[in-house]
Amino acid sequence: MDLTLKRINKHFKGRTVLEDISFDVGPRELVSIIGPSGVGKTTLLKIIAQLEQPTGGEVVFPEPPSRKHPVILVFQDYVLFPGMTVRGNIGFGLKSRRIKKAEIRERVDRMLEYFRLEEQSGHYPAQLSAGQKQRVAIARAMIINPAVLLLDEPFANLDRSLKMETAGFIRKTQKEFGIPTISVTHDLEEAFAMSDRIGILLDGRLKQYDAPKEIYFHPNSYDVARFLGPVNIIPRNLYQLFGINGERGQQDRILARPENLVLEPLENGAGRIQEVTFAGHYIVYSVSLQDRVFTVYSHQDSFRPGQEVALKIKPYGEQ
Repeated sequence: MDLTLKRINKHFKGRTVLEDISFDVGPRELVSIIGPSGVGKTTLLKIIAQLEQPTGGEVVFPEPPSRKHPVILVFQDYVLFPGMTVRGNIGFGLKSRRIKKAEIRERVDRMLEYFRLEEQSGHYPAQLSAGQKQRVAIARAMIINPAVLLLDEPFANLDRSLKMETAGFIRKTQKEFGIPTISVTHDLEEAFAMSDRIGILLDGRLKQYDAPKEIYFHPNSYDVARFLGPVNIIPRNLYQLFGINGERGQQDRILARPENLVLEPLENGAGRIQEVTFAGHYIVYSVSLQDRVFTVYSHQDSFRPGQEVALKIKPYGEQ
């Protein structure tokens, strides 16, 4: 099953929370809607889950969700039943549907194995780590074969070291079960790692919706570009110094990620290294060129403050 949002609007006490939100999700697709806190991401999920009604617009399913195949929303605090074990929590949806005990046991066993929770099957939520609680919540959702899975800030309660691992696990799980999934988050790196498409939600509007690489390297506005991380603005009067010509040279300005700028040592070059910072996976160079300062990410550590250089731009996405 897939779904389509058509011009969703939500007003609350005279304030516009969501405005003209439209996008679609394919039948086996994982989509992330990312934006800052308070931008309306959770409200959007609640509208899709039919927990709230939009002021305008509609959510269209090819087949209406049903008790057998519902829309399931996994909240960021997981909402596990504290008096039930892991096994009880995972099997709750099946038990409420009056499925035979033997079948419940078999299906829960499969989930415990898949989500690596066999050793915790008799534990209660208070005895679990945040990562384990999240896996229990997702297993509880997946076991009833939902029409659509909605994830509200899936990385919010996880340690930084667990976030990328969890993103990979969510993607693997979603592809394995083939359930259309929408995640809302402000964790950019993890969203890029697990998503087929990404939507940027700013000021209550969906500013851009596309594949992760397109969103990152071809932002349709400065606001989108800046939200996703540092970006350099190259004005037209500097194009010649950057070697920009052809079709790209017709634009009034170019937005360039720091990793898409290249430093070349050049005596009497137009650029001058102002600052060098070690950032772990790369070196950050601040480079003055005329009246501007550009940020460059590079794996080369051979440049020094005061050195004269040329700045070039390489094709988006090129390593």
